[in-house]
Amino acid sequence: MKYQTLHAHTTTSDGLLTYREVLTTCEKNNIGVVAFTDHDSLPSDKTMNMLRNTKSRTKWIVGIEISSGPPKNSSINFSPHVIGLFVNPFNKDLKDHCYYAQKARDERMRKMVKNLTGLGFDISAADCLKVSGGEAVGRPHIVQALNLKAKNKEVMESLRKKMKADAENDGKVKEQYDLMMEQGESQYPYVLFLSDDSYIKGVYVDYGYRIDLDTCVKIIRNSGGVALFAHWFTEIKKFGAMQMEKLLKENRLDGVETVFGFYDDIRDELIKERKILKSLVRKYNKVEGGGVDAHTKEHFEDFSKDEWYAKMTAGLAEKIISKSEVDVTWSSFKNKNAILI
Repeated sequence: MKYQTLHAHTTTSDGLLTYREVLTTCEKNNIGVVAFTDHDSLPSDKTMNMLRNTKSRTKWIVGIEISSGPPKNSSINFSPHVIGLFVNPFNKDLKDHCYYAQKARDERMRKMVKNLTGLGFDISAADCLKVSGGEAVGRPHIVQALNLKAKNKEVMESLRKKMKADAENDGKVKEQYDLMMEQGESQYPYVLFLSDDSYIKGVYVDYGYRIDLDTCVKIIRNSGGVALFAHWFTEIKKFGAMQMEKLLKENRLDGVETVFGFYDDIRDELIKERKILKSLVRKYNKVEGGGVDAHTKEHFEDFSKDEWYAKMTAGLAEKIISKSEVDVTWSSFKNKNAILI
């Protein structure tokens, strides 16, 4: 089982699989290590008990993905995501952060639901909470709730037709529309109205609570973990190579994801960005992470089938353990000294 994904989501945030289902899916798809990195969320006591007693051949790591703000004193306004790996799920500061983040996510969801009803959709906060199981509600849950009612499909189709008509006279809209049609129906809500750069403005709501990147890294480190900059391609236009090097040089990050962006349309960008990041990792003796950022069963399956992409993840977890001071207690890696590279 040679592949790894040190970035994956469950139903605890916006993933569609439970922890147990993730492990089962990984076993079936040649994925030997998975890190649970839910958005500003941690596994419950019950989940930790299940993980401790699982017989899965796939090794697991407790992690988190924190939506942070810029570094302290930064003149650049951007929203980096930071992956924490091998974190203590019972750490007080980490749990406190998750509490405030989830409260803000709930408020955000309710604002977007109100905006969607203004467009004519039939949706409520209760619908979204039911889909999410009462856990953190993300945009995928809102999309699931929309898909439950036939009326919403009619409204969606009406908005798609409007965008198609506008695309005939606007090159930028046409580019968005063509990409949406290429990606398929599952992407309609995000391109049409559920993103900060979507076709219809005023529906998407940004996070109402963020901690700065330096505080984020401190919390992760104090919980026994390592902090890695996630999927650089989402922020590279605002936060370039010089800024990334500065953070690594000043030891304000433990590493970066050098495997990310599992999409054919950005494969060339991944190659270029990966080369830059690996060079910085070597220069400043940092660690590498990454993976498929899986939210669905299909993500894991497609990842495993793409050997070109998947093989870049082999050995990532073992190298982090051997190279850093990370605490392996919160994983199924039992003995740090036994790790051989």
